[in-house]
Amino acid sequence: MKKSLSAILLLMSLLSAAQITDDSSELVYGSKTTLIIYESDLKNNQEKERHPDTTLYELEKFTKLDIERRKFQDLGNNGTALFPIFYPAPKEIGRTSGLSVYDPYMVNPDQLKYYDSKSPHINLMVVFGGEGRSVVDMAFSRNVNENWNVGFDIYRITSDKQIGKSGQQDRNVVGTVFDLYTYYKHKEKPYSAMFHMVKMGYDIEETGGIYIEDLSQATKADLFEYQDSDIQLSEARSNDDRLNFHLYHQYNWTTPLQFYHQFDLKNQEVGFQDFKDVSSGTDVTYGGYYDQFLLGTDSTYERFTWKEMVNEVGIKGDLANIFYRLYLKRRDLDFDNLYQDPTPRFSEMFLGGYTRFDWKDQFNIEAKGELMQSGEYQLTGQLNSDFLFGSYKSVRYKPAFIYEKYFGNHHEWNQSFASAFSNEITAGLQVDLGFLKIRPQGRLLSLDKFFYFDEEKTAQQSGDVAIMASLGGDFNFRLYTNKALKEAFHLENEVYYTNTSGGGADHMEVPQFFYNGRFFWRGYWFKDTMGVEVGIDVHAKSQYYAMGYAPEIQQFHLQREFLIEQFYTADLFLSMKINNLRAFVKMTNINQQSNDGYFVTPYYPGQSQVMDFGVRWMFFD
Repeated sequence: MKKSLSAILLLMSLLSAAQITDDSSELVYGSKTTLIIYESDLKNNQEKERHPDTTLYELEKFTKLDIERRKFQDLGNNGTALFPIFYPAPKEIGRTSGLSVYDPYMVNPDQLKYYDSKSPHINLMVVFGGEGRSVVDMAFSRNVNENWNVGFDIYRITSDKQIGKSGQQDRNVVGTVFDLYTYYKHKEKPYSAMFHMVKMGYDIEETGGIYIEDLSQATKADLFEYQDSDIQLSEARSNDDRLNFHLYHQYNWTTPLQFYHQFDLKNQEVGFQDFKDVSSGTDVTYGGYYDQFLLGTDSTYERFTWKEMVNEVGIKGDLANIFYRLYLKRRDLDFDNLYQDPTPRFSEMFLGGYTRFDWKDQFNIEAKGELMQSGEYQLTGQLNSDFLFGSYKSVRYKPAFIYEKYFGNHHEWNQSFASAFSNEITAGLQVDLGFLKIRPQGRLLSLDKFFYFDEEKTAQQSGDVAIMASLGGDFNFRLYTNKALKEAFHLENEVYYTNTSGGGADHMEVPQFFYNGRFFWRGYWFKDTMGVEVGIDVHAKSQYYAMGYAPEIQQFHLQREFLIEQFYTADLFLSMKINNLRAFVKMTNINQQSNDGYFVTPYYPGQSQVMDFGVRWMFFD
């Protein structure tokens, strides 16, 4: 890490002297000459002008949990397994592996940024987080010529253990995501292509959470020793390694009729191992953690392999204010684990379409449908306007492989499940009065025959319907202190009240109250030469029985023994900007008292009070 940091600092110093200028020593290139393009822009014939973000807004949020606005539960450390709190509707109606706790760290095709940068462009972020939590994020892009851009991104997380730490650099997570991409437009012919390769490698030293002999008798001092805590696993390791290739290309024959092809090749390998620690003289860190042993009492090995190849061909075009896209898709799949082959290689076929109606930039209506040969489907409709927004999504989807067949040292099941069904309706208003912006909204989600892991960490299918109703939204206020300079106090609030009902509600857990708040002042210091944001981020949740985590199968499961008490956290931050350099300093969990804390997942305490520092520097030369 020290060598990498030295190389980065050397690169920064060289590049800071290499900014291209014109004869008046003015920078020729910058954020306004650099365009960001997403594949969906090309695929859905949407021209949108995007530029690199040069603002200070939420610069201090560098962990995945903060970036996702705390709508996941993790294991109390950056880079650990994630579970969505509000049960989003599934994106895939066909088979999946079910090994998805590290999906949010992976770069998907719809998230990757392609550039038309005109000049070489570097976006570098380095974060020195307290208690050994660091992040390095470096993006490089350049135009080979006016029609061809190439680039790469490197994102790396290193997180020391926050509980049960045995020494310096006792790692909990070492994760790296690397992507290489290119975007090409033919100079004369109406042909465009996007290609990228993404490699992800995550190595995790599992702790199993803190070890408490008698939870009912534990005091706060026992629960929140953090680095001095005893942990439940001392020799457990897991990994998630992925390699994906993606190609999208199109030919625009005429405006009403265009052709495209999309290709994906994906490979995922997930592993887990644990050994009995005979040197400790106790069985707590191995035999006392697992419920049963089916293969051996002194070691555990698990390995899963997922392979997927996808081909999608389609036609699309613009007819006045209406865009359409029709496609045929084939997925070839294979899933194996160490002790069995749950299924031979097989394929799935899909027929799908998408359409959009735009009217004078004031509102648009979108609709999407996909049908699988075995009857599974998804239908989505969406309305966006200056005042109203809403969506409807209906999905019938197949169970993931891991739900139906599994055999390992600690678990076994062999079952057959029917496809599950989900309906989701969202609707809301958006009002902008200048000093006040409100976005109240509601969400109604119904789940029938949905899949989950029970208290015994065994895959199950609900026989009853569960209904989740959420009401809330965003309520933001602004008070100018200097309107000419746009200096102002801001109070931003995101709040949701959620209720679950139906016979299947016992198989899902959601906090009834959820809140994110941000109170800050934005303005300038030092004779208006330095942009500044100073404020506080607040997050709160009501008590609930959050999902437990089983690292040997990488699954979150129901539990009823550990109540996550209601809590709130407050992070004090100061962000500064001079030209293309931005920096922040943050005191995380400033409200924490001594011998106190909170839990985010049973036996996994949330981040303790630490000081974080980070810089983001952009180069255009």
